[in-house]
Amino acid sequence: MSDPQITRPDHPGADGWPFAQAPGPRPVGAVRRVLQAFGAVLGVQFLAGCIALLVLTSYRRAAAEWLLPLIAIADLLVTLQIGWLAVRDIRLSGGRPAVARFVLTFLIAALLAGAGAGAYAVDRHAGRPVAAAFGAPATDGDFRFTAAPPECGHKVERIVVRGVMCRVRLVVANTGSVEVRFGASAQRLDGEDAELPGLLVARGRGTHPAWTLPPGGSVRGYLVFDAPRGFVPRTLVLHGSEDGRGVRYRVG
Repeated sequence: MSDPQITRPDHPGADGWPFAQAPGPRPVGAVRRVLQAFGAVLGVQFLAGCIALLVLTSYRRAAAEWLLPLIAIADLLVTLQIGWLAVRDIRLSGGRPAVARFVLTFLIAALLAGAGAGAYAVDRHAGRPVAAAFGAPATDGDFRFTAAPPECGHKVERIVVRGVMCRVRLVVANTGSVEVRFGASAQRLDGEDAELPGLLVARGRGTHPAWTLPPGGSVRGYLVFDAPRGFVPRTLVLHGSEDGRGVRYRVG
């Protein structure tokens, strides 16, 4: 007795027997392929922008200096690959690759120019100091600051300035797990006609160019500036390091 699973013929499908060749799909037109490539490049630029923004807002500036170039190189390579594949597909489908190559090159160049301008704007925005308020804690990296408005015109015997002394009473805390250094020269007090770097930091009767804070440590003291006569402070910018983003206080 024969096995019906072997000898019974299969039912023919809509296009003939099961092993019949189905007609192939129609080739994609040049315009549609260019639009597909443009959409893919647009998606890559959006993803690269999101990653760059994440790096700028979540990492230290030192890490961003080598991560952002890597992101830009990867973005460029992927964009060129998308364009090359689109031109190849148009050539294989019998389209006019010269026209498609010109249009695709123009679109990719426009996208890359827009992405570069956007990255520059994001970098400038992300590099601005964070707004802070006097009397409230503000952080910059591993530093936490609590500052009072600057006072100008005071005189202290052990501190010699050429103009007028301006001092800021503040508390600096190290919230990280390693030792950090708070340098006076990295701080800035801005007026209408002058931008002053910090002169020194004072605690008790001692004056120093910087404070060294152990993990979890804090220092309460004064940040001193040497200001010209008639100077009126407008903004105070405190930095955990010279290349940090910093925090900005408006005076008055």
